[in-house]
Amino acid sequence: MSRVLFINMAGHGHVNPTIGLVKELIDRGENITYIAGKEFRDKVERTGVEFKGHSNLNMSKYLNGNLNLSDNEALLNTINEALLDVISTLKEIIEAIFNSNKKFDYLIYDSAFILGKEIGRVLKIPTISSNTTFTLNKTIITNILELLQLDKFKNKLEEIKPKIIEILNSSNYINFAKDLQETYDIKIPSTINEAIGKAMINIVYTSKYFHPYRETFDESYKFIGPSIIDRRESIENIDFNLKNEENKKIIYISLGTIFNNSNEFYENCFKAFNNMDVKVIMSVGRKTDINIFKNIPLNFIVRNYVPQLEILKHADVFITHGGMNSTNEGLYYDIPLILIPQFADQPFIANRVAELGAGIVIEKNKITPELLRQSLVRIFSDSNFKINSQKIGKSLGEAGGYEKGVDEIFNLKKLYYENK
Repeated sequence: MSRVLFINMAGHGHVNPTIGLVKELIDRGENITYIAGKEFRDKVERTGVEFKGHSNLNMSKYLNGNLNLSDNEALLNTINEALLDVISTLKEIIEAIFNSNKKFDYLIYDSAFILGKEIGRVLKIPTISSNTTFTLNKTIITNILELLQLDKFKNKLEEIKPKIIEILNSSNYINFAKDLQETYDIKIPSTINEAIGKAMINIVYTSKYFHPYRETFDESYKFIGPSIIDRRESIENIDFNLKNEENKKIIYISLGTIFNNSNEFYENCFKAFNNMDVKVIMSVGRKTDINIFKNIPLNFIVRNYVPQLEILKHADVFITHGGMNSTNEGLYYDIPLILIPQFADQPFIANRVAELGAGIVIEKNKITPELLRQSLVRIFSDSNFKINSQKIGKSLGEAGGYEKGVDEIFNLKKLYYENK
């Protein structure tokens, strides 16, 4: 039995894919200490780990795609506030690690945790990164920046650059960096390349076929496919009939857990599909008051939450924000996608789906009922969308899943300690 440290400081999309991996590690005899946001305690503890919670880092309030780039003061305040939140969370994680009496045999950390490689170095243990979206290198970063058209922000960045330098030279940041260096011998990455520095092996929760620019990654990257497990989201938790006696096409709509506060989008869906001979299941998020919708069409089932994996087993088309978790899950079940990316990596993920012919991308600020309806009709009328989603789904299913991930971790552990 080995003692494992697992560090995660991000949201649902970064935690959910790890559950299968963690359960498999425990089933094979490993002892795991899992550090993550407090809101994930119940979900993670059910796997059998020792859980240590840190204050939730709610980056969605900063990464919501609605930053006012014309207001320099507001933008700088947002950057400063986000940095303070990150520092606070990092402090909690570092203290939890180094105040522990446990000696760990290897470290698994989410790729968004920029200190993972350094902590592994200080603890002198092998490192594994957990990549829950397309993993990054210079080629990927360059293409993401091009796709997001960030060139238009260059002037803005140059304009506020002196203030950003001022923020990074503030006592809060300087003292934090100094304390990490002097107390723990940990250096904060100074460049993007250092921040995404790869671990000894890098677990990627998608297939090599689906991943863009796969030829630019070496053998340390293990493409294991999505971690599809029973999340206890059983059919018993569905309060509507999933049986489809009318043999209608089933459309599933969800914008995920962060960017789902979009009543205008939901109203557009009502108008787009209310007269179509389809059954629509729509998840609007736990914070949306369904009562505000006064004219929900009869062919719609609207809920704050539905067990996504169970719905996807029956769906014919998935209308999604294009988050990696949802995209992987939809394609795993061979479902063509209509993608409406909101922010962050979602436009890049959506672009890859379209590039492989498994879906249609609609820009969020160009949504109309007519465009939604046309996109759905196009998917129904062109069998290539289904064929291509099946091709990706096959690659995801054959990638090995969390069992493959654990095999790779055990291989690393064996080689490391045999050669030590």
